[in-house]
Amino acid sequence: MTSGLTGRATEGGLPVPFACEDDDGTLNHSVVSKQRAIRCALGRICGICGETLTRPVAFFGPEGEATTGLFTFPPTHLACAQEALDLFVPIGGRHLGQSEAPLTWALITTGGFDLIRPTRRGGVMQFRPNSIIEKTIRD
Repeated sequence: MTSGLTGRATEGGLPVPFACEDDDGTLNHSVVSKQRAIRCALGRICGICGETLTRPVAFFGPEGEATTGLFTFPPTHLACAQEALDLFVPIGGRHLGQSEAPLTWALITTGGFDLIRPTRRGGVMQFRPNSIIEKTIRD
């Protein structure tokens, strides 16, 4: 059992995922910290709760990310992903590392993933699931 969003720092009254908090304590719902993204990938840490990942690994993002197979939010526990989507999707807005509010969200599970480093300085880190076990769409 993971701690999910419980006990996370808050901004605007809402809990901020581990991946959206800089190491200096800066909080921003709409941006994934590059340092935290790398830590999540290399240390197999959940982008929501900051705890060690277990299988299956989950990814979520706008439906377009699921279509391309490249996600901007780091890997998460399935339970953490579901909790975050249950909280943030009905609210709308720029949350969970998204600079624009997605109209439709996708949630996928996988056994593993690759970290795709940006090709230019300042680019966005992305995550590519190795294979998709299950995919669900949320409006």
